[in-house]
Amino acid sequence: DVLEYCMTQGKAMLILGVEEELDPLLDPVLEKQIIIKAKHKYINIADKLVEMMDDFRLYFITRLPNPHFSPELQAKTTIVDF
Repeated sequence: DVLEYCMTQGKAMLILGVEEELDPLLDPVLEKQIIIKAKHKYINIADKLVEMMDDFRLYFITRLPNPHFSPELQAKTTIVDF
């Protein structure tokens, strides 16, 4: 899984073609539900603990000219329009 690889290796992940809804699988990452065990950070994704490095970044790109994201999604992310 690409998400797990990027999280464990501390890589940036780009998700292209985002519409106004996101996969609920990403909620623990967006909500930063981090579990700390023995100086390592983990996030529970699909009932699996995945180690997360501090350098991990997640970016969403949309082609929508004027996207209308839900207030919950806006609270979990930073939106940059350029």
